[in-house]
Amino acid sequence: MFVLLHQLSLPVMFAAVLVICFVITRIVIGLVRVAIAKGGYVADEALPIRESIVGVCATIFGLMVAFSAAGLWADSLAARSAVQQEADAVENVLVLSSSLPADLQTNVRDNLTAYVAQVISGDWPAMANGEHIESPVFDRSGDILINAIGLVSRQAGTSARPAAYQPLVNQLLAVRHARLLRLSASNTGMSWAQWIAVWIISTATVAAIAICNNHVPRMQILATHIFVVVVTSAYFVILAHDRPFMGQISVQPAAFLSINGLHPVLSGQRP
Repeated sequence: MFVLLHQLSLPVMFAAVLVICFVITRIVIGLVRVAIAKGGYVADEALPIRESIVGVCATIFGLMVAFSAAGLWADSLAARSAVQQEADAVENVLVLSSSLPADLQTNVRDNLTAYVAQVISGDWPAMANGEHIESPVFDRSGDILINAIGLVSRQAGTSARPAAYQPLVNQLLAVRHARLLRLSASNTGMSWAQWIAVWIISTATVAAIAICNNHVPRMQILATHIFVVVVTSAYFVILAHDRPFMGQISVQPAAFLSINGLHPVLSGQRP
């Protein structure tokens, strides 16, 4: 969600969120003043509404942000763990392939080189653009990996010692499992329900502040705008971490670039 905001630099993202929040706040203040005037209240008259409602709304907003942030931190850790597991399994395959016949070893290493190159140059940009896991772009790396698994499995079936190939097959399956975890993690983040709830609560809090301070216009502007800065900071942190593979502080393919034993072509790959 909000792919364009995710792809902005952090300072520009903060500024964009701040402008959006200020615009919404000005609209809310205008609507509050119109509604109060339509209700027959005098502009400088304190309204019969308790200021404690502001504290209640702000507390609920804080709890929602904390609840959402906890999920985002967990998603980020899961994404980093999946990437590291995938890279480790690839490196394990490289080590185990050293005992294979020369032709098979070359084929396995070529497949792994092509796989890692596709992950870096294909999967990573797609994840950074918010592509869904069903996108055909991810099929390319998957097909290369399946081809490698099939190659080793067929060799194991015709070998006099099939058990010797089992650790290699297990590591290739571990690569595939970690790959699926990585792709699943790329689509995590806050749901529309969470975004809508957080927006409604923050907007309701601004409205409550505006209503409670309507009889003192300067205080109304000051109080609402202070809260806007607080809300902007919360939205900024959530947006910066919402998708593990999107934005400036996203998970990078450093684990793949540091794999020992792959073809030198990977030295020029960048996410």
